Amino acid sequence: VPPGECFGLLGVNGAGKTTTMRMITGDTEVTNGDILVGGASVQANRDAARRRLGYCPQFDALPDKLTVRETLSLYARI
Repeated sequence: VPPGECFGLLGVNGAGKTTTMRMITGDTEVTNGDILVGGASVQANRDAARRRLGYCPQFDALPDKLTVRETLSLYARI
């Protein structure tokens, strides 16, 4: 995805969206090939790859007890 662009991962239930995201974030082992995020290998340098990722859930995930700033800070750390 080019810098400044956004990417949406869409598909029917069971298509592998969650598994793909888990591999991109390093939460699930990649069994074949490599995933690069901003040039950083998820397998070799997961922290560097994660620093280059953003995440937006499909559901309304705004906690009632957090301010907007706290919510943005929370998701920035995820």
